[in-house]
Amino acid sequence: MLERLEIHNYALIEDSLLEFDEHFTVISGETGAGKSIILGALSLLLGSKADVQAIRSGSESATVTATFYLPQGPGEALSAFLDREDLTLGEDTAIIRRTIRRTGRSVTTICGATATLSDLTAVSCELFDISAQRDHQSLLSPQRQLRVLDAWAACDDRLGEYRARYEEHQRLVGQHKAMQASLANARREADYLRFAVDEIAQVDPKPGEDEEIAQQVKIIASAEQLYEQLHLATHHLHEGTGAVPLLRQAQGEVAEAAHIDGSLTPLVQRLEGAFLEVQDIYESLRDYLGSISFSPDELDALQGRLALLQRLKKKHGPTLEATLAFFAESQARLSLGEEGEAALEALEKQIEEARLQMMESARSLSDVRREAALRLSMTVESKLRRLGMQQARFFIEFETTAPTTVGIDSVEYLICANPGMELLPIRSVASGGELSRIMLAVKTSLAESDAIPTLIFDEVDAGIGGTVAIAVAEELSLLSRSHQVVVITHLASIASKADLHLVVHKEVADSMSWSLISKVEGDARRREIARMLSGDETSQESLSHASKLLERGL
Repeated sequence: MLERLEIHNYALIEDSLLEFDEHFTVISGETGAGKSIILGALSLLLGSKADVQAIRSGSESATVTATFYLPQGPGEALSAFLDREDLTLGEDTAIIRRTIRRTGRSVTTICGATATLSDLTAVSCELFDISAQRDHQSLLSPQRQLRVLDAWAACDDRLGEYRARYEEHQRLVGQHKAMQASLANARREADYLRFAVDEIAQVDPKPGEDEEIAQQVKIIASAEQLYEQLHLATHHLHEGTGAVPLLRQAQGEVAEAAHIDGSLTPLVQRLEGAFLEVQDIYESLRDYLGSISFSPDELDALQGRLALLQRLKKKHGPTLEATLAFFAESQARLSLGEEGEAALEALEKQIEEARLQMMESARSLSDVRREAALRLSMTVESKLRRLGMQQARFFIEFETTAPTTVGIDSVEYLICANPGMELLPIRSVASGGELSRIMLAVKTSLAESDAIPTLIFDEVDAGIGGTVAIAVAEELSLLSRSHQVVVITHLASIASKADLHLVVHKEVADSMSWSLISKVEGDARRREIARMLSGDETSQESLSHASKLLERGL
């Protein structure tokens, strides 16, 4: 609900604080006192264009601040804004402020954070609307009309079922598009991949094979040098005065000496170990020498194989491991291309099944909406007749659309206010007074479904009186049981029903004008009601009539 409205230096209002009742508040005052200024201030908070001419004379800026109490928590737009700004709603209260400057700049804050004009409009439109102003009447939006109809028809379960099926259908369609793209790519590169796979398969490389062959080539190419060096080494180890016989001879001599001095025995053992180690080295070198051979044919074969591997690496590598990875990936992509057509066909069958289920839910949801729309139309027409629009017709027009997140329906609330006229969207109604009464009829019919907590009515009393005025007052009072209602009115029959009565009056001093707003109670309120009845707040007849109205209003 709207708790407080602070207006500073806006038009004729220098500094005013308005506090509102949670149910039904009326604002009255003589013509020209400044009631419309309050609407102008509220319109600024709904995102209206800032008019620097509205800044009070002598001031450089004007500020409007509204405080909202939100015990049910923030709406969708406010929640999104708070999340974006990393803020929380302190004490279930949201403060929205807009300052306009003579420079033409406008500064807006929401819960203390700077906001854009689009932020302001989105957040405020969830908090309140003004019935006589088309730009700030959310129920004139077809999207909003559908949401409210759904709430009134209590079709949340059907809408939830439809939305789940819609999202599943969209998921499958997205998967289908991705698979089509993959298959298209696979088809485009299939010839190249087949050629590459065949080329690599013919060579049939093994992991690390290139390094092994390179080592073999190096050895074979250097076979003569290897043989000469190792032959000389074996000669030094074993032939004539080579290391092996000399070690054996030395070991025998030390063994003889150990018979004389036993402390030499460990040295005998160490010489024995050295002899065996060198003997083993000699035998290994001898065996290696025996394996050395030089075959030009073998070298040519190895070098040819290595050249094949190098060519593959250059085209698909740069390493043999990368070439083998490319080979495996290419085989998989070719396999996908071959199997993808079947998978795509199977997916298309899934999509069709999902579409049929989605459309079944969509038609069921649409049937519920259409039946509810007929009932709502009858209810609104009954309300309109009571509000003095005897010949008015109200109709909810449906248009079937492609499936969206909300179904296959687009709706438009239509009205014909006078006989012989065609049904037109309610946003096309020319008269602000008619629009206010139409909105009152619609909103009282949708009282439990319209989530906007604060409803502000202006011109709802335009051109009416007598029993119609009483009916309007009763409907406003009824609406205030489920919503906070604020009405700017000239009619005593409406003002007498309110829980809170604010009066706007104008004062002039030193060639300056002020609009002042005050709460009236008791005898002061009775006098204001009397003034509204006859223009004379002192007439006993008017005061008596005012007392009776107030008694009936309680």
